[in-house]
Amino acid sequence: MNKLTIVGLIFLMNCNLNSRSQQRDKNAILSYKISVDTFMADKSIPQLAKDLYLGKLKPTDDEANLVLIDSINSKEQARVFYFLVITKIMGFADGSYSESLGGAAKEFIENNTIEFLSYFKNNKDLLTDKDFANWARMVYGEIQIEDEGSEQKAVKDIETKMITNCQGFSTDYKDNIVKFIGLMN
Repeated sequence: MNKLTIVGLIFLMNCNLNSRSQQRDKNAILSYKISVDTFMADKSIPQLAKDLYLGKLKPTDDEANLVLIDSINSKEQARVFYFLVITKIMGFADGSYSESLGGAAKEFIENNTIEFLSYFKNNKDLLTDKDFANWARMVYGEIQIEDEGSEQKAVKDIETKMITNCQGFSTDYKDNIVKFIGLMN
């Protein structure tokens, strides 16, 4: 065998391995099933987050609540629980707390589209259509602040980004993006 043939075979084998690895990564991404009990028992999660999730407290614009909002865009494992907490309290958010929440929500859906959609797809027992609509409302509120006068273009840009983030995934992801964008009116 000549060197060119060997290099070609190595390249093809590497591509095949990368393709299998990417498929495993996609499957891992799609398995976002949330176990609330695990997080409620986790002593590293602040009691504030647990109390907000259980509805024992209402959100305020104090520093501890604002730090909690930032947790959904962290890389820590518990961010899935923070996602649930933030989702539960969206209906109560107003004023400066709402503004902070809108910015974090927009950042989350733009950078974690697959994760966002997978949470709703795989946790119908925890997340409702109303929750989905609240996310759209929060993101649109942020757009109204950031892109006043060009909201429709900003919505279209987010739609394009979300669809790009989901390339190669099933069509129900795109369908849910269209539904999400449709709620921003």
